[in-house]
Amino acid sequence: MSGIGLPTIAGAQRLIVVVGPSGAGKDSVLRGWHASLGRAAPAVARRVITRAPDGSEPHEAVTPGDFADLRGRGVLATWWRAHGLDYGVRRSELAPLADGRWVVLNGSRAHLGVLRTQAPGVRVISVSAPADLLASRLAARGREDAAARDARLARAFDGPVHADLSLVNDGDLGECVAALARWWDAMRRDEA
Repeated sequence: MSGIGLPTIAGAQRLIVVVGPSGAGKDSVLRGWHASLGRAAPAVARRVITRAPDGSEPHEAVTPGDFADLRGRGVLATWWRAHGLDYGVRRSELAPLADGRWVVLNGSRAHLGVLRTQAPGVRVISVSAPADLLASRLAARGREDAAARDARLARAFDGPVHADLSLVNDGDLGECVAALARWWDAMRRDEA
């Protein structure tokens, strides 16, 4: 166990966590990058969230009681709370790391400090976008009321994230996907 009460994540040097404010397009960038890699793509960790399915990502939807049960039984490798919801990742989703495979996780900026302690060597990709674009994207997805959107936007610029790669997703999605692919290729070459 790590000193913070959460388990240490084995093989964490092959864990890539993607963080950024709501509406930055993290899921879109990840989908585009993953599709471009084909069979060579890293595994994508499916999150457990106390939110009903909404089509934004293929997460495991659970009730708050079920989430607490998963935590209590030690099924989750890591977890955090954001925007009034509980988020977590099952240990089984990170199991490929111990087998020498790469895993990508859509994470949380607020949880990043804890995750860095659990997962020494984790690689961090930050995806951002200008405030006006974040606001229009959040409104378009229609998941929340105006007050909840405003709360998300207030957190959008909480401070710098020390990332291995920073992407600004404010134009052509293909450009962000290509930049991520270049970073991935260079990192893999450096490791070889």
